[in-house]
Amino acid sequence: MDKVTLTIDGVQIVTDKDTTILQAALQNDIYIPHLCHHPELKPAGVCRLCMVAVGGEVVFSCLTSVQQGMEVKTRSLE
Repeated sequence: MDKVTLTIDGVQIVTDKDTTILQAALQNDIYIPHLCHHPELKPAGVCRLCMVAVGGEVVFSCLTSVQQGMEVKTRSLE
């Protein structure tokens, strides 16, 4: 499986290419608030709690796949 490297809150992570931002964060003990996410269900994005910033744009971490070199910020005040 192809791997990608991304950064979440300054922490560099290597994960599988088909992983979402939320999955990558949870796999690396980085907490992103979420309510509607469940590993056995398709991502829904309805609770809106998992929003993060990627390149100045706000996205749902449960719906957004990781990309090589991606920089994610989970807190808007940092």
